[in-house]
Amino acid sequence: MSSNGLRPTFRDPAGSLSLTDDYAVRTIHPGSRATVLSFLESAFYRDAVARGEMSATTIENPDAGGPDAPLILKHPRIAIPTYPWEWIPSQWLAAAELTLALGERALESGWILKDATPLNILFDGPNPVLVDVLSFDPRDPSDATWLAYGQYLRTFLLPLLAQRLLGWPLELSQLRRDGYEASDIYAVLSWKQRLSPSVLWPVSMPFWLERKGQDDAAKGKATARRMDPEAAAHVLARLMQSLAKRTRAAVGVSGRSEWSEYTGTLTHYTAEQAESKRAWVEEQLASLKPARVLDIGANTGDFSALAASHGAQVIALERDATAADQIYKRSLAQKLDVQTIHADLSRPTPAVGWENQESLALLPRLEQQFQMVMMLAVIHHIVLLEQIPLRAIVELAARLTRKWLIVEWVPVEDPMFQSLMRGRTELYGHLHERDLLAASDGLFHVRDEHRLTNGRVLFLFEKLG
Repeated sequence: MSSNGLRPTFRDPAGSLSLTDDYAVRTIHPGSRATVLSFLESAFYRDAVARGEMSATTIENPDAGGPDAPLILKHPRIAIPTYPWEWIPSQWLAAAELTLALGERALESGWILKDATPLNILFDGPNPVLVDVLSFDPRDPSDATWLAYGQYLRTFLLPLLAQRLLGWPLELSQLRRDGYEASDIYAVLSWKQRLSPSVLWPVSMPFWLERKGQDDAAKGKATARRMDPEAAAHVLARLMQSLAKRTRAAVGVSGRSEWSEYTGTLTHYTAEQAESKRAWVEEQLASLKPARVLDIGANTGDFSALAASHGAQVIALERDATAADQIYKRSLAQKLDVQTIHADLSRPTPAVGWENQESLALLPRLEQQFQMVMMLAVIHHIVLLEQIPLRAIVELAARLTRKWLIVEWVPVEDPMFQSLMRGRTELYGHLHERDLLAASDGLFHVRDEHRLTNGRVLFLFEKLG
């Protein structure tokens, strides 16, 4: 994956980051060299790496140039990085809980978490990993102030509250690098909401104090609170525990959607037809043994789980948030190597940030990263709902896969095709599987096919060239 021109951390005064195909390479400025070396040698950091909670580090030049030389660190790349605006609430909660758990454990080892933002978290399969070793500083034992408290509220808790109470999509975090201010949310809440326990403490009180010029703490400007070291550590630990509890409450309970209930309400599949489809896909997975699979339109993850059970590292791409949430929870519960991305292939995440160079667009992160792409019962959605031509869909699939493409073709007569066509028979009523085969000309050839008794056809395409 090319990362030319990407500048993910050029704001950081302590160091900078560049990306290669296999590593994240971090240059630590001389002024932060001693602190970073001390942190990397700490038992706390080694334990976090062993648990899979922080990225491992190789020091490239531990002795070169002396204390006035930059320090070069290498971290293994997570294959497909994602951003908070591509997560569902359960992933936000997992990232928040990891941030707070590491922050609390760091206290015991003499460190303090100075950055508390979801942008420092990546997902490796279903597991969150904190990837910024510059996020910790030595702690003053007698200081009971957590300067990252305000940042945590703005970037973790308030977006989750706004999503639950106001329906503001978490995708909006793409436009709010430092999260929400209390005033953003307070202004659109009813008085009943403003006085509710979940809102009073993180939103209403900071807003009222800010109006009186007294809310330095929520802005990260608090002065040190001196007390006995043991008491200071206790206060900080209790604060992080309280934040974890409030964050879990802010996420709320997952709801239902049309697509999250899809597999349980199938009327166009008999049990025998569904099993025939599953068995054929499993046969291909067992035979071809793809190391990495992209499941586009993964729904609730049945076929993502099937691919993972055959040893594949799976990326499950799903645009329905509730269905994506089910994939993530299933991956955690069953310990599946499935990474959930909440995004729409037809409207993929764009590059954002300064000069569009701080965060990569979705498609460049996915292109040529997979031995197999699965598009099961999804092409007709892209054609009918987004009006994307078949050839364009197949061309994109050819950019995403290195070798194999599995497609489920849904014929015009299928009830799902008819419900999505919405009277546009003149435009799409003529579509036939031969149009898919014509669209693949010069890009793929058919390696195998399987016809279901409901008229649907499963194709295994092999990439040409």
